[in-house]
Amino acid sequence: MRKKFVWILLLTGVFFGLITTFWGILPFFAIAGVLIAAAVILSDYERATYILGAYSVIDFAIRSFSDSLGGIWDELFLIMLIALWIFKWIVYRNEEGFKMTPLDMPVFIFITAMLFVLIVNSPDFSISLEGFRAVVQYILWYFVVIQLLRTEKGARNLCIFFVLVCFALALHGVYQYIVGAEMPAGWVDSKEQGVRTRVYSILGSPNVFGSLMTLAAPVAVSFIFSMRKIQSKVLFVFISATIMASLLFTFSRGAWIGFMIAVFVYVLIKDKRFFIPIILGAVLLIAFVPSVANRITYMLSPEYIESSLRGGRLVRWITGIDIVSANPFLGVGHGHFGGAVAMNHGMSYIVGINVVKTFYMDNYFLKTAVETGLLGLSAFVVLIYQIIVNSIRTIRITSDKAVKELETGIFAGLVGVICHNFVENIFEVPMMTSCFWLLAAVMMHLWYINFKRKSLEEKHSVN
Repeated sequence: MRKKFVWILLLTGVFFGLITTFWGILPFFAIAGVLIAAAVILSDYERATYILGAYSVIDFAIRSFSDSLGGIWDELFLIMLIALWIFKWIVYRNEEGFKMTPLDMPVFIFITAMLFVLIVNSPDFSISLEGFRAVVQYILWYFVVIQLLRTEKGARNLCIFFVLVCFALALHGVYQYIVGAEMPAGWVDSKEQGVRTRVYSILGSPNVFGSLMTLAAPVAVSFIFSMRKIQSKVLFVFISATIMASLLFTFSRGAWIGFMIAVFVYVLIKDKRFFIPIILGAVLLIAFVPSVANRITYMLSPEYIESSLRGGRLVRWITGIDIVSANPFLGVGHGHFGGAVAMNHGMSYIVGINVVKTFYMDNYFLKTAVETGLLGLSAFVVLIYQIIVNSIRTIRITSDKAVKELETGIFAGLVGVICHNFVENIFEVPMMTSCFWLLAAVMMHLWYINFKRKSLEEKHSVN
């Protein structure tokens, strides 16, 4: 046995030695990383979801190494997870089969509505197909993740891992604020004062970074209350404070609004007595941090409204409403106005007598209505409603205190991102959509476990 191990080690060394000789050190690390990841995943398929939890870091690393690979790695990973799902069915046949949740049908209806719009309303089919893929592809993570998760502990560990990844990005964000990272002039209105920088870590956008912090912060806070050891509680206090500080330094008003609503939801479920210190803290922050106060008060000023009507959100929303009025049922087609696909293809649209070049709608709900009409908007609103309702139901049927804390944090984070989409196209960002549906899948996985447990308890009580 010992000689066999020595021969395996020797042949492995020769193999990787040849790789580094002919192709360099990077392929060596790449192959070694893939093999290690494969070994870990095959030993416990649930851990494959960790890769999705680190989406932001992995995507940045791959795109830094290769733009072409950066454009397809998530599709390849989705295919790999589907293959892993099939592997699970074959090898672990004694475990749960296909798990069904109350959110499955709303997701299916939404995808069907998007497919219907693609088929009957595609002025340029290639662009519409790209737009359809941008909307639907990242929702598919939900189905795969929920089938790969198998325990409450696994779901909890996945959320801890996700929070730790966001914590690392938050530390980088705080560092950017300390050193005064450079930012484009367009990130702050010329009439605003006191904002010397807006942090974005490796994501390239303070609004997107702020949304990720909004999603992660309530989950991090939930671990403060669910951890048993005092050292762990202190650690997550520091993690939560760092994430919230980095969120503050993004100076993203939309992310702030989403976070405030997330805090409201969290406290409403957790303990309403927390409202008093939170309100007091918010007042003190506005009173003693001029840059925050200026950012908020400027949003309510006549100068901001005038600027927004001239070339900001308000004029974009008005234009979007005009387009929906002209195309109420099916919109202008996937990818044809208001989002990333339309921007990449330089699309334009006639509004009245003017030809308007496309722009980011800065409201994902309105963007959905513009491209897919009231049919697509209705399906999307129903989907969001079902996420909220079923999250509340999950929290209500959960008896374990630690799990309930985690569910409350996830729900608050999901609501915060949903609200942020009213003033940004957050779901246009693959990383954000993937992380959102990752946590939605965790929530429904916990629903499945608790619903099954409750059904068994009721069955035993009857017998």
